[in-house]
Amino acid sequence: MLHDMLDQASYMAHGYCLLWKPWLVALHAGSDFLIFAAYFAIPVAIWIFVSKRPNVELKNMALMFAAFILWCGLTHIINLVTLWVPVYEFQGWVKAITAAISVTTAVSMFPLIPRALAIPSPNELQLANRKLALEVEAHQATLAALEKTRDELEARVKARTRELEEITTRFRLLFERAPVAMLMCDDNGDIRQMNTQAERLFGYPESELTGVPVETLIPARHRDAHKGLRADYVKAATVRAMGPDRELSARAKDGTEFPVEVGLNPMEVEGHTFVVASVVDISERRQREEQIKMLLREVNHRSKNMLGVVQSIARYTAASDGAEFAQRFSERVRALGASQDLLINSDWRGAEMAQLVRSQIEHFKDLIGTRIQLHGPALRLSPAAAQTIGMALHELATNAGKYGALSGSGVIVIEWRLLDDRLLVSWRERGGPRVATPTRRGFGMTVIESLTKMGLSGEVHLDFEPEGLSWRLDCPSERVLDRHQHVEPA
Repeated sequence: MLHDMLDQASYMAHGYCLLWKPWLVALHAGSDFLIFAAYFAIPVAIWIFVSKRPNVELKNMALMFAAFILWCGLTHIINLVTLWVPVYEFQGWVKAITAAISVTTAVSMFPLIPRALAIPSPNELQLANRKLALEVEAHQATLAALEKTRDELEARVKARTRELEEITTRFRLLFERAPVAMLMCDDNGDIRQMNTQAERLFGYPESELTGVPVETLIPARHRDAHKGLRADYVKAATVRAMGPDRELSARAKDGTEFPVEVGLNPMEVEGHTFVVASVVDISERRQREEQIKMLLREVNHRSKNMLGVVQSIARYTAASDGAEFAQRFSERVRALGASQDLLINSDWRGAEMAQLVRSQIEHFKDLIGTRIQLHGPALRLSPAAAQTIGMALHELATNAGKYGALSGSGVIVIEWRLLDDRLLVSWRERGGPRVATPTRRGFGMTVIESLTKMGLSGEVHLDFEPEGLSWRLDCPSERVLDRHQHVEPA
């Protein structure tokens, strides 16, 4: 098709119509070229302007107008070509495209006229600027009047503020110098003021609690009930203690709760009820009361336990006559007393294992380090475990002195250690008289085996080997160690 449009066989160049007169051909050719150059330059200028001003109004219309001008320019350059080359069909199609673009641009312009008219003209902008300047002047005048009024009000406020500051300073001094925690709340229950004692007691700086509901200082479980009680109090506020028949608790910033006593003092200020509350921490008093109760319970409990142990010693102490019974009974009670002394000296926090062993072999203390060897880490036993193990060691020492290694030239090795979560204690005798299994089971055997096993929930092994007696205790460390100490297992 393009070949047909460019076909020149059927046509004659336009220059023939001009009789090839040089001046006439030059006039047409020059005019068409200059028109094309101008039409080409205008779209280029429009494109440069639009690209440099991306927020220009009616940008699409500008581009369409540029396209229209460009194609009009093309028609003139084709006219120039047809002076010598008769491409009239191609020229017709170029004109048709130009016509389509021209019509589209013309049709699109009319709906855009209202938008174009809405764009302010330079005169309108100047008028708007003048009007705005007048309004600014009016506002400045109003601002000057307001500033003058403000200055007058500030002078009045300063005078009134000085008066209030003097009153507030006097109140603050009294409030701050109070020996207990003081809080002042408004009739909505919001904290307005607190003294240094209150900051120390609750752990909050005053700035952090100002304007915060007083329920912040109350345990969460009591807050809803406190709101209702506070509202009832404000309706008929009087000077009184808060909840004299109830136990009151407060809450510090770190979440610690502690018992308190609270005194309420209402103040009427300009129709509002403010309440000054004095708060006293009674934790130490409660602790002393609880300690006294606990000590009484502990004394009662330990007295009953001690009487029970003494009764068991008396019941199971075998003897051929009264004198022998008195001797054995006294020795066992003294051994029990030695354990008690260790516990009393430690305020019943327990007994050191090494000290417990030494207290039960007191009669043979000259042999410690030579014929009696002690090996083990520093361990603190619980009070109950100290009593049980102490009695077992006493019976072992008594037996060793009468029949075992210490009745001759033998030696005893006493060891204790922690293995994982178990306490292991062993008593080994060597070099004494030859040992035989006893035919009679007395109180000593009962203490060494049964009572130790039951009292400590452990395992007891008692072996009457010919070369010497061996006793081994294996029990859970949590049943025998003082719970307040930290130990590293061996």
